[in-house]
Amino acid sequence: MPITTLRQLLDEATEKLNITKVPDPRYDARALLMSAYQLSPAQYLLYEHDAPEALIPRVLPDAEALSAATTLFQANVDRRRRREPLQQILGTAGFYGLDFLVTKDVLCPRADTETLVDAVLGNLMPEQIGAVHTAPSVDSTCVARTEVENPAVDTSSSEHSVDKCPDFLAHVDNDGESLLDVCTGSGCIAIALTKFGAFHDTTAVDISDAALAIARQNAERLLITEAVDFTLLRSDMFSALAERTEDGALKRYDVIVSNPPYIPSAVVDELEPEVRDYEPRIALDGTADGLRFYRILAAESVRYLKPGGRIYLEIGYDQGERVPALLEAAGFQEVTVIRDFGGNDRVVAAHL
Repeated sequence: MPITTLRQLLDEATEKLNITKVPDPRYDARALLMSAYQLSPAQYLLYEHDAPEALIPRVLPDAEALSAATTLFQANVDRRRRREPLQQILGTAGFYGLDFLVTKDVLCPRADTETLVDAVLGNLMPEQIGAVHTAPSVDSTCVARTEVENPAVDTSSSEHSVDKCPDFLAHVDNDGESLLDVCTGSGCIAIALTKFGAFHDTTAVDISDAALAIARQNAERLLITEAVDFTLLRSDMFSALAERTEDGALKRYDVIVSNPPYIPSAVVDELEPEVRDYEPRIALDGTADGLRFYRILAAESVRYLKPGGRIYLEIGYDQGERVPALLEAAGFQEVTVIRDFGGNDRVVAAHL
């Protein structure tokens, strides 16, 4: 049956994506169609029962532009059929109300990561606050915790928890503070926090030059109206920061955040094709147990935080016991596990 309307184009593309088991074929097909034909959601609803030619000249200037749009749409549907991420095809991904440029060199920003931004900004819901780990000498309001499954991890300092939100999460004031983002990737966390969190001095580091180039473009686009000091550095975790001193001493920050690689190496190859085949492995692979970068963050962050400084780390859904144990061993206080809106452990927060 010949294609006569935009709705039929959408239906055909949806079926193609469904055959290759794209998770949400209708949504992706619609996004690809609107992008190729330069349609807003309202314009799509207005013209969906019309032939593509009806877009001339109200949306597209001429037949040549229409032909180019049709060619682009079909090519992008084929890319999505091969399970290339939608965000990479479109070139942008939404995060915390902002549109970030993305390529194969950076992780596509995830909605779950917004939990970390919410935690720093003090925008958490009560049901997101999980276990608050404390030292064994706690009062009678504390309840015993069960032993974690991994006996190799020393959790002797996290045997108890309290069922309340600690003050450092309940009363957040970032105004004028300094921020360090380790493993910044696209820059989405650092930029969102700088834009909405009143930080006056932000440093974001990554080991990948290609990722830093994307982060720089995002910062130039999204922080154009902010009078802030935003610095991007190539650094293997904290290595380049050792050279940044103030009066001969290491520069220290009020807040450190990180979404480091945390997937165990053996698990990376089992991920969905969009992640396994198209996103940078360097940003995914946390080595054998997924904890390598948390060990570095726990050990080194104490050197780069001011007294009372706070740390916020994104974690995997099954790391809500092991990562807190690492922070407690390094001397952090009130180590708190925060859940995302799906109910999974997603962020660990603490302070010195």
